[in-house]
Amino acid sequence: MITIAIAGGTSPGIGRAIVTAIQKYPTQLKPIIISRSASPTPAWLQNTDIEVRKVEYTSEDLLFKALQGVHTLLCTLLAQDGTSLRTHTALLTAGLRAGISRFVPAEFGSGLSSLSHISMFAPLLEIHAACQNAKHSNPNFEWTAFRLGLFMNYLGYGAADEVTALNGLQDSWVPYWDVKNMVAKLPLRKDGGVPRISLMEIGDVGRYVAVACLLPAGEWREDFGMVGQTVRMDEVVRIVEEVRGRKMRVEWRRYEDVVREMEGEKVVYPNKFWGQIEEMVARDEVGEGVMEPVLNGILKEVERPMSVEKYVRKFWA
Repeated sequence: MITIAIAGGTSPGIGRAIVTAIQKYPTQLKPIIISRSASPTPAWLQNTDIEVRKVEYTSEDLLFKALQGVHTLLCTLLAQDGTSLRTHTALLTAGLRAGISRFVPAEFGSGLSSLSHISMFAPLLEIHAACQNAKHSNPNFEWTAFRLGLFMNYLGYGAADEVTALNGLQDSWVPYWDVKNMVAKLPLRKDGGVPRISLMEIGDVGRYVAVACLLPAGEWREDFGMVGQTVRMDEVVRIVEEVRGRKMRVEWRRYEDVVREMEGEKVVYPNKFWGQIEEMVARDEVGEGVMEPVLNGILKEVERPMSVEKYVRKFWA
């Protein structure tokens, strides 16, 4: 039995998706939730027999105690307040003291090459260095980053069954495609071409993470890219138009304009964050907004993730 601790597992989106997927392997995987002492336990979790261990992420000793018996430590915490590095460092240090074998930082987004271009993701580079040092000191220790591009669920805002379509996604920002109002604002590459983007539905991410936790020791790679579908951004427009039976109003944004708008931007979230994401997408580079389907290739026996067309038809037909 592999005991998996999910820091931030009370979150309704990626945390819940991973916990839900782990529960499908009751004889092989055991989930434990790590949660802040001040955070209430959500109703969906109260109705399960999953253990919730309360901590303060500033206390390495409390984390050490909470991580006893844990094999794999997953972090799903999105720290918009600038505490990401401190929290990850405390989790990793306490986890290594407690004897964890595997660690996963909270990424679940764009590719490795994007981290130096996106301010909110920059601390992850230091976290990666700490994981590398841990690996050097502990040859049996493994770590990985699960990367997927953009959650497909952003296409679900305004759907008739919005709660199911969003699958726990909580964000005030609706990037690129406003399906409800049939408006799209899409960046162009430097050469004027239409960029690609990798998308994956939150539930599929949870499934892939759970099965990856079943891989034998030594088979984890440090970059587990996964893909629901990599698609040109105008192809998403075509799919939405076909399903909804009417035209989207598309605003094309020149690469130079996207870059210029970010110069001097002071509002870290959402303005600067999503602006830097848009600039990244416009670069159309594999390893940034376009993922290599590494995990798809390894987990060939797992049900294929949802395509954009299947998602849009499911929630907008």
